Amino acid sequence: MGLLFKSKKQRKAEEQPHIVAAGSLALYKYVQRIWADMMAKHTGTFSRKTWITSLVLFILFGSGCSIYLIVRAISSEIKTMVPVSQIKKPAHVTETGETDNTSVQETAMEYVRVKQFRLYMDSLARSPSGRIIYDSIIRSRPGLMDSVRFIEIYYKQSKNEVK
Repeated sequence: MGLLFKSKKQRKAEEQPHIVAAGSLALYKYVQRIWADMMAKHTGTFSRKTWITSLVLFILFGSGCSIYLIVRAISSEIKTMVPVSQIKKPAHVTETGETDNTSVQETAMEYVRVKQFRLYMDSLARSPSGRIIYDSIIRSRPGLMDSVRFIEIYYKQSKNEVK
């Protein structure tokens, strides 16, 4: 059912995060609170002039590092280039993994066995005494006959492609 037909208790239980996620979030918030309190304690006595001086020094240092890296990259005599190598195609990239036509006889024999099995199952389903055996097989292997039909269809399609 939808969210509309659930009680408030059920909706609240579904909205709660997993216990590990909740614990991790609580730990993160605790460490964050400790860090914020420590920084507020250490910087609480700073005057406006100290804050401006710190900001200017931070900007000058960051800009200086960036300018140094840009100038060094442009004017450097020794160019450090990333070597370019040719991409090599794997040897088996064009193979599809399908068997070639040499095993067609083996496949035909397997198809005959599958067809015989289907005919046997059909004969079991038709007779009253065999129906019990058929039902027990189908109960223990529910998708068996679907698989048999799929194999027959696949074989017929692959046979048409070979021609």
